[in-house]
Amino acid sequence: QTMAAICAALVSALFLVASENKEKPFGVQPGPGYSFVAAGFSEFFFTAVLAYVFLAVATTKAPTSQVTRQKFYDALAIGSCVTAGGFAIGALSGGELNLAVAGGISMMGCMGSYANGPSMFYLISFCALELA
Repeated sequence: QTMAAICAALVSALFLVASENKEKPFGVQPGPGYSFVAAGFSEFFFTAVLAYVFLAVATTKAPTSQVTRQKFYDALAIGSCVTAGGFAIGALSGGELNLAVAGGISMMGCMGSYANGPSMFYLISFCALELA
């Protein structure tokens, strides 16, 4: 995941350099008007919800009365958690819910003319909260 995050950061940085938004800072940080603590705990909470739902649906067996062995609602439940988390905390913290995504965004924020110190601080802090 780390290598994928680095590759995604490089490709995204190339696209951002060619866009009209190339002067805007980009990175992982709390939204305007929100504190780091609120953003961190919201990321922690929704990451925990996502992990719980994933483990709940991935470790259950299909009922014997079911015709097929495939469980089609697993992806729906997991995708719904990601969507609900993204909408609920998107403005607050960015709604990454994934260390690789947060890492890629922070690496992109630290490249070239986008280098800003808070990006790495927030990356390390968000990662610590999501690993907890």
